[in-house]
Amino acid sequence: MKPFARAFLIALIALQSARAEEPGFAEGTKLAAKYNCQACHKLDKAAAGPSFRAIAKRYASDPNAQGELETNIRNGSAGAWGPTPMAGVDVPQSDLTPLVAFILSLKAY
Repeated sequence: MKPFARAFLIALIALQSARAEEPGFAEGTKLAAKYNCQACHKLDKAAAGPSFRAIAKRYASDPNAQGELETNIRNGSAGAWGPTPMAGVDVPQSDLTPLVAFILSLKAY
């Protein structure tokens, strides 16, 4: 492997490892597990619903994304990602805000 490519790969792995250790990432994954989000959403690939990264990418330039996603999680949604509707989830605001912030933070990775 060429030195530049190897250095780039090492830096990329280090960045991903550091990202996984950030408090917001750890808190977000715990909240996603607490509310069973992984039953339908995976980090990097679609399942019954879109991946968290796909959601982050779609909402990356939306200044109202935080509020829109909070509403969609609470009330459910249909048709935005295909025919499978998402049921509303009763998440207290104290958990909902950091959960959505975690999902939206994934746009950079």
